[in-house]
Formats: sequence, C-alpha cells, structure tokens
Amino acid sequence: MQNSIFERQTRPVHPGEVIADLLEELDMTQTQFAVALGVSRRTVNEIINGRRPLTVDMAIRVGKAFGNGPGLWLNLQQKVDIWDAMQSHQEDYAKVPVLSSTESDA
Repeated sequence: MQNSIFERQTRPVHPGEVIADLLEELDMTQTQFAVALGVSRRTVNEIINGRRPLTVDMAIRVGKAFGNGPGLWLNLQQKVDIWDAMQSHQEDYAKVPVLSSTESDA
C-alpha cells in the first residue's frame, strides 16, 4: 500500500470529498451534519473543502454518524498526509538510508 502512495501522480481523495458526497446522497447540509456531530459548521466546512485534516476525534464522530467506524476515515486521511509529505520532502527522504540489522557472531 505504501509504495502505491509514494508512486501516485495525483493526490489521494481527501476524506472531506467523500463526506461531501455522502451528505449530498443524504440530502443533508453541512450545518445539519455539524449539529449531528456536535462540532461547528466551520469545522465541517474546512474538512469538506480539504483545508483541515480529519483528526482522530472527527474520524470517530464521522464513523459513528455513518455507521462505518473511524478506520476508513483515518486511512483516507493517512493516504493524503503521506502523499503531501512526500511531495514536500521527497529530496530529504531520498537521502535517508535503508538500515538493516545483521546477525552478530555471539
């Protein structure tokens, strides 16, 4: 999985995009969703627009609301985070050596 993220040419789908699609299917506004989650509309809006990452707390809330648990949401966010970091620090990461353990003659 990790290698496929490193090799991607385009940014993975932000969890906010998925939330927006689900809200549209449910004919629910961001405000209604925010009230259901117990957070501000601004928080929901920033996540949906990809300006804010989905935190563990929000993943738990969203997972409970949609009935699919936090794992899916955290995985989506993790893919975005790894891809963003690779884009920002690719040259630095290329300099990090691969370490391997060797058996000692004891």
